Amino acid sequence: MQIIPRIYMNGNCREAIELYKDVFGASVNYMMTFGDAKMGNDDQKDLIINSQIDISGYKFHLADNMGTEIISGNQCSFTVVMNNPEEVKAAFEKIKVGGKVIMEPAPSFFSPCHCGLVDKFGVTWQINCTK
Repeated sequence: MQIIPRIYMNGNCREAIELYKDVFGASVNYMMTFGDAKMGNDDQKDLIINSQIDISGYKFHLADNMGTEIISGNQCSFTVVMNNPEEVKAAFEKIKVGGKVIMEPAPSFFSPCHCGLVDKFGVTWQINCTK
């Protein structure tokens, strides 16, 4: 059995995938538009109906909304563990653009460098390192 988190976007899924590729080195396993699936209307044909990215061996599904309202919330966040503080700070600088910083990169009781933010797509991230 496998559990794969799915993140819905407000029409900007492709942009989110590009950001996660840049920040986390994600690779795209597949991406299908509403047009590819012969679903939706003309306004939706270039939106993403389903995609899968891989971040360090972990799979995520991302898609544009399918007619339901997307409400950004704090019920879920993703933690990314980097190799060192420099990687944490570099990722933070890229992903914070257009988002909301919860905590700037700083030492904590469990990590030499930890930060938190909500990216411009409404996804909450915790980024830290073990060394």
